[in-house]
Amino acid sequence: MEEVTHAQIYERLCEVEAKVDKLDKNTEAVVAAFNAAAGAFTVLEWLARVVKPVLVIGAFCGAIWLAIDNKLHQ
Repeated sequence: MEEVTHAQIYERLCEVEAKVDKLDKNTEAVVAAFNAAAGAFTVLEWLARVVKPVLVIGAFCGAIWLAIDNKLHQ
């Protein structure tokens, strides 16, 4: 069996450390993208909460308008 020297162990350790650093940088980009998407979904949720009542009010006003317009043209 081949004897492994401290220099070889250190060299392998440095290679593994470089790979871990590279993965960490790639993971940071993925996490940042995920957090941005989560923020976008939060904004969309707030917009949905605002738009629903506006649509209901708009539909109600449209129904009133059509009822009045229909009544005037009879």
